[in-house]
Amino acid sequence: MDISNKITVVIPSYNEEFYIYNTLWYLSRQEFSGKLKVIIADGNSTDRTLERISKASEDFKNLDIQIIEGGMVGVARNNGAKLVTTPYILFIDADSILLQKDILIETLKYSEDYGIITCKQKSTVSGFKSKLTWDIFNFVRKIMPETFCTGCYFFIHTDKFRLLGGFDETLNNSEDFWLSRKVPKKYFKILDRYIGQDARRFKKMGYLNFLKIVILNYWYRNDIRWFKKDVGYWEPYE
Repeated sequence: MDISNKITVVIPSYNEEFYIYNTLWYLSRQEFSGKLKVIIADGNSTDRTLERISKASEDFKNLDIQIIEGGMVGVARNNGAKLVTTPYILFIDADSILLQKDILIETLKYSEDYGIITCKQKSTVSGFKSKLTWDIFNFVRKIMPETFCTGCYFFIHTDKFRLLGGFDETLNNSEDFWLSRKVPKKYFKILDRYIGQDARRFKKMGYLNFLKIVILNYWYRNDIRWFKKDVGYWEPYE
């Protein structure tokens, strides 16, 4: 299927030299024809991120990669979305690994019936704690009465995204969750597919603290003051 005129992928990045090439490699392995538009909104990386993106652009001919100015995550995603001309936007993180080759095609199967589509998440590193944490996360998101989508895989109609006002750039955490809540749960689908991520966030924040933030996001879901707090989630990772 030629998806070059259907989906644009938007990726925020900042000092992602150890992740961004791998993410783009997995993206290039998806089952599609044509060229997939990819917009990377970079927040002035000081490492080799831009070099790695340039290498990926040379190596993966089925990706049409464009680098633009980024910033904090909400700003970066919105900057990328402003340039989208396709019917759908797919937001992913710079370390999101699309583990099955049919994820994009599977997503498009349901694109007309759902406002937001996402995937399950799993660890790309071995370890009981990493696996258990993502299992708990997937379970909590499934049973929550409200839509709960994260930026690791956030597929949305372009017109709907703009109608909702995009990501709130005043928030310091979970701007993806805050936006997704505006879409009724009946128009939200979690595919039986997986996005892989390593344990760097867990190592930085601690496994229990990560789950604590997920729970607090739901507890304070109607209090925007909570989401304006800096919980350290989006600080650059070393």
